[in-house]
Amino acid sequence: MDQYHIMLALLIVGFLLLGFGFNYREHEWGVRLMSAGIVVTLAPIAFRLYLALQVPG
Repeated sequence: MDQYHIMLALLIVGFLLLGFGFNYREHEWGVRLMSAGIVVTLAPIAFRLYLALQVPG
């Protein structure tokens, strides 16, 4: 998988977690799903920063 497929997969998983968590937000595990969705949705930004700051070798 190249980097765009990884980022797309992370975004899809993150939005699914956010959606399921929002539907069950009255339960504690729903809030945890939303929190995990936020972290996973922000992961592509961290991944791109890692790739941009990587020293070519």
